[in-house]
Amino acid sequence: MDYETMNQKMFELSESEKRYLHGDSFDGWKNVPTQTLDKHTVYRIPGLDYDLSPHSKNDEIYSLIGSHNLLLKRNSRFNEVPEHVHSYIELNYVYSGNCPQTIHGKKITLTKNQVLLIDTDCPHSISYLSESDIMISLMISKEFLKDHLFGQFSKESILSRFFINAITEKTDHDHYLLFHSENDRRISLFFQEFLCECFDPSINSKDILRHLFYVIIAQLINIYENDISQGQTSDSQNYASSIIRYIEEHYKTCTQQSVSEYFHISPNYVSRVLKKYMGFTYMQLIHEKRLTVAAQLLTHSSLSVTAIANEIGYENVSFFYKKFYQKYHCTPKEYKIKKSL
Repeated sequence: MDYETMNQKMFELSESEKRYLHGDSFDGWKNVPTQTLDKHTVYRIPGLDYDLSPHSKNDEIYSLIGSHNLLLKRNSRFNEVPEHVHSYIELNYVYSGNCPQTIHGKKITLTKNQVLLIDTDCPHSISYLSESDIMISLMISKEFLKDHLFGQFSKESILSRFFINAITEKTDHDHYLLFHSENDRRISLFFQEFLCECFDPSINSKDILRHLFYVIIAQLINIYENDISQGQTSDSQNYASSIIRYIEEHYKTCTQQSVSEYFHISPNYVSRVLKKYMGFTYMQLIHEKRLTVAAQLLTHSSLSVTAIANEIGYENVSFFYKKFYQKYHCTPKEYKIKKSL
């Protein structure tokens, strides 16, 4: 499928949209369970395999990718979506126009090519979309993220792990992430390829879609880190990321005391911030970073184990062996041999 054909498909009116345009309203919400949240009632969509309408899969652009762990749909126009929550993560991408939403009580208007990630159990609603307002949603199960995503990105850098933690249950975080990707050419390109593959699957469609999803997330990590550096995330995230960036650059020699002195805060507060946003204490994070680098050096360098231990900040080689075994369940030499096979 070429981009022009895909673009035409994106703007086609579905049968339900034709009805909404003529004054009908969607009545499927009457079958959706509700719950009380913050003293008011919201709808709760049970899961990704829950179908609001028996005709929705034929009625809307709604593609199943592999299993009920990763779904894609185009949001209906001319019909408001009431406040609701669900147990999966939702990634909204604005293909065209603008899409006003209310996320956890805050009004947000997404513009073309922007991306919004909504966490599980986060109440949100979507306002009326006009004919030119096209938004697609990727609905992603926690299981899919755990099995396919976390291993791809969480090992590369502390800041990548910071992003991953922002969409997991392990740490305190905001309920959504807004990516200022409106001028990013890659996001537009990757989503166009993703949509073309969804609507006109090739022989290896599942693998292609999975890897396109990976590169979308990888680029969102880039945008997220840029948003942090530009001060476009929350103040608390900016503060935490500044500490994390410092540790990323000085992990070989920095101490909890030196970090606290650099940021003019107490050593205990350093650990509290890291525990809140990363799920690690200061020392746990230092060991995690050092050992990750050690594994890379064992795989891609000819340095001796002692040289590697010293290079990453461990003066006591026996202690390095102990920490390495705790993380990788083998000795550095065994790890190097295993990776060379």
